[in-house]
Amino acid sequence: MSFIKSVAQRPSLVLRHRNIFLLSHMRANTSLFGHLIGSHPWVEGYYEMHIGYYSWKSLWRQKLRHFANHDAKPDARYMFDKVLHDGHHVATPILLRPETRTIFMLREPDQSIRSLIALYRQRNLQLPEATPEGATSYYVGRLATLTELARAIGPRYFYMDSECLISASGESLASLSNWLGFDSPIPAEYGTFANTGRGKSGDHSARLRSGKIHAARSDYTEIQVPDALMQQAREAYATHRRTLSEGAEARRVLDAPSAQAA
Repeated sequence: MSFIKSVAQRPSLVLRHRNIFLLSHMRANTSLFGHLIGSHPWVEGYYEMHIGYYSWKSLWRQKLRHFANHDAKPDARYMFDKVLHDGHHVATPILLRPETRTIFMLREPDQSIRSLIALYRQRNLQLPEATPEGATSYYVGRLATLTELARAIGPRYFYMDSECLISASGESLASLSNWLGFDSPIPAEYGTFANTGRGKSGDHSARLRSGKIHAARSDYTEIQVPDALMQQAREAYATHRRTLSEGAEARRVLDAPSAQAA
């Protein structure tokens, strides 16, 4: 469907900027999150667009790219994107818009960093993230950036431990849906989409293509990360998770699954 046809069929969606952003890091179950929220009838989009958001022009760019390849949902109200890289800047004024909803999500470092190394060893061994040093540097740096963004926008965001999607999916999705003002919960099962498991759209695993949340974890025990690096990552995670969680308007965390309002 062309952008013009999308405007004609869903003018309130295309001409009005209402956005949901997931700000997180790689290997934090963000592909699963995107498929879950993207399965809600009010949400358009489910994968990473790989663009920055600098001004209102970037919001138009997002729509032009998305609707070049996708039909507009009849009831969609929000455009969704996830941003996982410091190179894709998100300007504070974009996040402070009354029509913007922001979600921060972190995953503990042991599994995140090993999963990141495994991914980049498959893609390109020459990239820094294929090494324990490079993967740890990305992880620690990204968490610091997320905390800076959260402080800049104040409490008007939702924080979630990534693990809550797996261990407490129903309650966590219900809490997030309530905070977003949805008329129905984000589904715990999802449909697959045109770009599921393809190109640069995220996770390519059969697990994601199943349409269901799986509790099983991938085994990365063969990937060795020096104790000093992992300790650095764990300390960064503890610090930034505390700041993000305590500063949020609403939250879902593993050690207090019923906590919502800040």
